[in-house]
Order: sequence, then structure tokens, then C-alpha cells
Amino acid sequence: MHILITRYRYKPATIDGQLSIDGIRICDCAENAHTALPPGTYSITIAHCRQYARKMPLIRPISNQSSVINNRVCPMLCPGNGVYNRKDGSILVGEYLVPGCLKHSRFTFDNLYDRIRKNLERGNEVTLTIR
Repeated sequence: MHILITRYRYKPATIDGQLSIDGIRICDCAENAHTALPPGTYSITIAHCRQYARKMPLIRPISNQSSVINNRVCPMLCPGNGVYNRKDGSILVGEYLVPGCLKHSRFTFDNLYDRIRKNLERGNEVTLTIR
């Protein structure tokens, strides 16, 4: 499974984009411009997150790529309505409302999480490319 995030709106504090899976548009996404991950390809894994007290899809650099993620933060695909307080490089998913803000985030995240989890359980690799 290949997830593609295409960034299309850059504001001083936020970055808005669209998330697609295997060429099909799924949802909108938003990132904090100050902590956003650099463009590139990443691996997605699922692991327990203490902040959310549940399993979450984590974003990890691919082994042949330089380590661009600080060991103390754990960027992930996650639900949320606004990116202004996000300091960990996470990518919020939902439906675009205004720059940096999303709606229907929990519903969108739950659907995306199920797709990622099922692909990983089947033994498929899940990658994320940010453009």
C-alpha cells in the first residue's frame, strides 16, 4: 500500500495537503509548518502510543535514508482539528475547513487506520511519500 501526501497550501504556520492511497484521494491533511517532516519516503508501522493510549500509525524513515526524525518525538498519522499546538511532526487527517484546521477527523482517522492495519496484518508494506 502506498500513501501519498501532496502538499498544496503553505501558510506561515500551517501546511495543507491531500492524502491519497494507491492513486485514490482519501482525505485532506494538515501539518504544523515549523515541525513538518521534509519531503521524502517513509515507512508506516503500528505501535502503542502513550499519548493516545492506543495503537497508532507511526512514521519512520526508510533505512537507506538519513535519520531525519528526532528520537524524542514520534511523528504519526493522527486525528485532530488543528495543528497549531502539534510539536512532533504529526500529520492530521480529516476534511479541510480552513488553513490548518480539519473537521470529521476522528471518523477519517478510524477509516485510514483500519486500512493501514489490515494491510500490515496481510504482510504488505505500507509506505508514505510526502511531496
